[in-house]
Amino acid sequence: MGIVSTLLAVLIPAVQHARQSARRVTCQNNLRQIVLGIVNHESAQRALPALYNGTFLAQPRYALDEFHFHSWRTVILPQIEQSALFNRIDQSLPATSPANQANINTPIATFVCPSGSNPTSVVPDILVFNDGTVPLPKAGTAARSDYEAIGGVLFKPSGTLDLQNIKFGAWGEPKSYAQTPINYRTPRLADISDGQSNTILVVERAGRPDWYRRGKPVDPYPYTKPETGMDHHQAAWGVSTHFWWLVVWHKQPINENNVSGIYSFHTSGANVGLADGGVRFLSESIEQDTLNALATRATGDVVALE
Repeated sequence: MGIVSTLLAVLIPAVQHARQSARRVTCQNNLRQIVLGIVNHESAQRALPALYNGTFLAQPRYALDEFHFHSWRTVILPQIEQSALFNRIDQSLPATSPANQANINTPIATFVCPSGSNPTSVVPDILVFNDGTVPLPKAGTAARSDYEAIGGVLFKPSGTLDLQNIKFGAWGEPKSYAQTPINYRTPRLADISDGQSNTILVVERAGRPDWYRRGKPVDPYPYTKPETGMDHHQAAWGVSTHFWWLVVWHKQPINENNVSGIYSFHTSGANVGLADGGVRFLSESIEQDTLNALATRATGDVVALE
């Protein structure tokens, strides 16, 4: 019995470590497919996937509209061997339309990290587009995503929606929320002057729509205080979200929380996908200035990853 106990004490941690390593590799492969899909789309269309897609509106007129477009993930479905699903999605209607319920509820393994363990298995309470008015009726649910675009880094609270004090990332940010419609920049890889191998396109933001901090659930959906948590729509692979949810705070380290920023359930770090198509595992101990530089596209703060 003593020998068996000793063997179990040795083997169980080894098996758990092997399983976690395998999950991390699977996650890296997911991200590799995603960033290569983005890069291939950019090569064919001469632009990165837009954050807001669909023909029901030319573009978001104001912030409330941003929660109902088809996401950047929808656009790359043909590049990740999901052409049949892409063709079924009706982009003449909002992503949140009841007519698109079957489509956005289709789970896609490429968009889910196997290391996560969510109390909420799907994104509940998807709200119907109501042409800019509230309250919004509920359409149903949506399948989750553990991966998100990074829009930029906020260096100083502005107290306004007008995008002050943000250094932007690779994606097509709104030029101003002070005008209607909002007006978005067309994102291109050529705009990344800091180097494509040093600029993040997509990161892990695992566990949504449940709110986690440092590996522990803070507030599973439905949130007890919605005004302090995240918007649950951002967890759906097929639905867009407000641009501010894609902006990270310049003092936010990896795995601090999954409301914004980079967050995973891997030990000691998280995976990120870069604009050159590469995938890197970034340690939680990475210098904050280095992390901020990786999240921006053209600020001159070029870094070298080892």
